[in-house]
Amino acid sequence: MSIFSNRPVSPLLSVFSILFLVFTHISCIPPDVKGTADTQFFDLKGFLEYHIEKLEKQKVSVAKKTILQGIKTEQTLKKINWKDEFAYFYASDINTPQLRDRYQINKTPTQWSFKTESENLIVRQMEIYFESQNDDSFQNVKEIMIVQKDKNVLYENNRALRFKVKNGLLEAYTIIGSENVILNDAQVFQVEGIVIP
Repeated sequence: MSIFSNRPVSPLLSVFSILFLVFTHISCIPPDVKGTADTQFFDLKGFLEYHIEKLEKQKVSVAKKTILQGIKTEQTLKKINWKDEFAYFYASDINTPQLRDRYQINKTPTQWSFKTESENLIVRQMEIYFESQNDDSFQNVKEIMIVQKDKNVLYENNRALRFKVKNGLLEAYTIIGSENVILNDAQVFQVEGIVIP
C-alpha cells in the first residue's frame, strides 16, 4: 500500500507538518545575524569563526611582534592555531542571556557600543565599527575594540584588544596589557599580528 494514499490527513499531523516547516526555515537563517532578539549583543564568537574560516582558506601568514618586559621578538608564522591566537578575543564574548541587563547599549548606523561599570565583569567595554551604515553583517565590520579589566585584592589585569579588518579580511590584531600581582612588579606586554596575504 502506498504511503501517498487518498486518506484524509489528521488535523494533528497537519499542525506538526507546519511546525516542522517553520522550525526548518528558522534554522536556515544565516549565522551572521548579529543582534539577537534576547540580548541585542554582537556575536563575537561567530565573527571570529567566520574570519578563521576565511584565514584558513586563504592560507595566510602572520608577521607577529611580541613585547614582554621590554624584550621584543619578531617572527613570521605560517601555521597558526587561530583559536589559540584569538583566545583573549573569545574570552570577551558577552553575547549571553545572563548578561542581558549588565551593559549599557548604544547603537548608531555605523557603531555599536557596550559598556558596564560593574567590577564583577571582565569585559568593561566593546566597540564595533562598521564600514557602511545600517549593515551589521560580519562582512561590514571594519574594527572591534575591547577593554578588559580583572581586579581583586591580589591582582589587577588590564587589556586592550583590537581587531582590524580591511577588504573583508583580517588586517591586524593587537593585545596590549598589564598584569600587576601583589608583591610582584607589574608586567606589561604587547602582541601585534599583521596578516600577510
